[in-house]
Amino acid sequence: MEFLVDMVTTVPDGTTDAKVDAIRTREAARSRELAADGHLLRLWRPPLDAGEWRTWGLFRAADATELKSVLSSMPLHVWRHDTVTPLTAHPSDPGGGGDGLSNQAPADEADLLDAVLTRWKAGVDAHQPEDVAALFTTDAIFQGLHPYTVGPAGVADYYAAQPTGMTAAYTLRETRALSDGLVLGYLTVDFGVTDRATLTVYLSVIIRQVADGWRIAHYQVSRLEPPKE
Repeated sequence: MEFLVDMVTTVPDGTTDAKVDAIRTREAARSRELAADGHLLRLWRPPLDAGEWRTWGLFRAADATELKSVLSSMPLHVWRHDTVTPLTAHPSDPGGGGDGLSNQAPADEADLLDAVLTRWKAGVDAHQPEDVAALFTTDAIFQGLHPYTVGPAGVADYYAAQPTGMTAAYTLRETRALSDGLVLGYLTVDFGVTDRATLTVYLSVIIRQVADGWRIAHYQVSRLEPPKE
């Protein structure tokens, strides 16, 4: 089910700017996680009165009980009043798939990829191989710069072998919705290490929607060869 949620935040009197900034940062990070898990689809800023802090969000959950759990997991929920409107499909919805458009890319496909890749980058940068591996499906095909492997265990082993201090900076180049619950991303990644030159690669990933959110089902790297003089 999808739900439109009108979220009005009221900051308690006497709250310091530092505390507001800290909870904003946590809220942004949690929003990315919920997007990666397929619960947060869109956010909008409606017309605001002076000093008003208000957001409209489009959420997906199995039912109202799951939605309540999702909303309560957001850091700003402690200061927020939420008004929930359940949504149902309209027979004339041009994006509903009833007119043969079901294979068109959804408007938020890049956001879904970016949410997963942001968490992947964070795990790589922090040298947390288990966190990176948790982003992959149980049957994920993983091809780094070594022979391919299948499943999260091989992913964890691969990243555990990488040098501490390695960072990943990615640029998403292309996205395609392959089918419902399956999105392809094509990107370039700069892997940086302090004691050697930056390695730039092409990366193709496919993310799949599973029971607990979006996970990487296919990951394949190819190297960029320097141009010949």
